[in-house]
Amino acid sequence: MKNSQPAVPVQLVGSAYERGFLQSKFVGHDAVTSAIEFRLDQNRGVYSNLSVRKYLEQQWDFAQQHCVEELAEMVGVADGFGIDTRRLFDFLHMGIVKNLNTSVLGGDGCSTWAVSLPGIGPAVGKNRDFMGEHAGLQTVFLHQNSAWPNGQRMLCVGSFGAPGAYSSGVNSDGLTIVDTQVATSDYGVGWLRYFLMTRILNGFHDVNSALDYIKSVPHAGGGSLILSDTTGKMAAVDLGHKSISISERLGGWVARTNHFEAGSVPNRDNGIPIDADSIERKKSLIAGLEEKDRSIARVIALMASHTKNGEEGLCCHGGLGDTRTLSGAIYLCKSRKLYFTNGNPCVGNWLEYSV
Repeated sequence: MKNSQPAVPVQLVGSAYERGFLQSKFVGHDAVTSAIEFRLDQNRGVYSNLSVRKYLEQQWDFAQQHCVEELAEMVGVADGFGIDTRRLFDFLHMGIVKNLNTSVLGGDGCSTWAVSLPGIGPAVGKNRDFMGEHAGLQTVFLHQNSAWPNGQRMLCVGSFGAPGAYSSGVNSDGLTIVDTQVATSDYGVGWLRYFLMTRILNGFHDVNSALDYIKSVPHAGGGSLILSDTTGKMAAVDLGHKSISISERLGGWVARTNHFEAGSVPNRDNGIPIDADSIERKKSLIAGLEEKDRSIARVIALMASHTKNGEEGLCCHGGLGDTRTLSGAIYLCKSRKLYFTNGNPCVGNWLEYSV
């Protein structure tokens, strides 16, 4: 990409616990703990609900049995920053917990896509719309573990204070994954999406093997995944607990925002309508991906777009504490590269990372 600057990710090397603990060596502890505690305190009433507490207990038991490595990394993060382990576990479930309570809106969201670019191959992108206080905690991590086969590595956009692929990532085989938050009425006990994304990146080599695994395990529900690999295979996965919906393509494009389409996993059915912003953003996203000019420059322009002339843009601005676009990420599967802007994509300060 023209005008991108080479950059070095935060290096996390070792076992799952060690990689989690190492985060605390790269950033001030107060910024991390205050951001997490602020959100937990803000939603104290939701977390004190007896049915929510019971659900989180069941999730904890599930994670101890099935998500051993992912949970170990989370414990390392908690120990490094001096955060109570169960408080951090609760925080990672906030998207689910807020939507288990019918009186609380989800709020956070993202725009994601995968597209085949002429001369470049499959590219996967994400505008990360997230909590404003996480702007200063966002970074790019390179994970390495000598126990992983064939020198496997994973490059992840995430946040200090959260483990693994908390937003997106690519591994050294070129398998790439990004996610969006979607509220559903179909929640249950199973894999938390962030733990699942980390397992996929450090355990699988292509879309087909990743999809086989996704189909074989229970999910907590909520959210969509987009995956692609070096072959050009791409898939969008809508996650529920009782059901999942998978759309697969070879070439072309796939896209997701913050709602499930009719016939997929059910949206939250508590009387709160699907977010109109999500529907309009997806229309804009599809229109951009269907243009004949499929270039990185065009993709960047799409990610940097603002609402005008009745068309919803993808680049969202807001104040501290508000949901806004914290970053833009473009992964190139064949070259295992990440182009990343830590801030609104319209500003255009793109950095280049490599697995």
